[in-house]
Amino acid sequence: MDFSRAHRLARRFAPLGRAAFLLAVSVAAGRAGAACGAPDGGVRVAGVDDRLDLVLADGRTVRLAGVALPDYARSPDLAEEARRFLADRFVDRDAELERLAGGTDRWGRVLADLAISGPPGAGGSAAAAVLAAGFGRVAPAFEARACAAERLRAEGEARGAGLGVWSDPGSAVIAAADVDALRRSGSRLVVIEGTVRRVGFGRSRLYLDLAPKGGPTIVVPRKLEGAFARAGVSVEAAAGRTIRVRGALDNRLGPRLEVSEPAMIEFLGGSGAPGAIKPRP
Repeated sequence: MDFSRAHRLARRFAPLGRAAFLLAVSVAAGRAGAACGAPDGGVRVAGVDDRLDLVLADGRTVRLAGVALPDYARSPDLAEEARRFLADRFVDRDAELERLAGGTDRWGRVLADLAISGPPGAGGSAAAAVLAAGFGRVAPAFEARACAAERLRAEGEARGAGLGVWSDPGSAVIAAADVDALRRSGSRLVVIEGTVRRVGFGRSRLYLDLAPKGGPTIVVPRKLEGAFARAGVSVEAAAGRTIRVRGALDNRLGPRLEVSEPAMIEFLGGSGAPGAIKPRP
């Protein structure tokens, strides 16, 4: 298994009625693109577990790396819809395992994507299909950096159509001015939109304060400036720009979100790659 290739790839790209709803999901998911990762052999999907991970016929469990799926504890109905989608779409299907990291995580899961076998509209990336159907959100991670651009596009289509998690107020995009919603978010993954009111400069970090005054602060390590620059964006000149940012919000010292991956910030208004200027869906 070629784990070094996966590492090189990551571094290179530093309420509808049920029938209508399922039809929209099917159409959206049919546009899923190719899987990304290091090919690691053919597998067969045997089931879906309670954490919405894919169980393989050989006994291994695959976590779709870089995708945040619904949680039964927080949104049981939505999680059950997601489980049905995963089962209907992937169980008893052959696939190529596309590793995104070596070894397993602390729960023994393989961090990967699956390239599902099948004709156009039925095969392709399992992760992209889940995102396009609205049953997940992009959760940027180093191991999935090479997948970010395609995944954000798939998510954007689902968000624009109000599919799945994007129809759930608890998972919807939060306006930077919505202080109450930000406080309720806890430490879970959130997606926030707002205008950069000012940029603060530190020795090793930049601080993007979102409007209004007292809104969340987005902390960007200066070591990521090069990645943003390659995408055509100057973080230092972000004042006045509208951004969409995602990650875990820390409310202990005021709402604050630490950026660790370029894809955690999208600059809205034009076209470009993750971390660059993107159109509003």
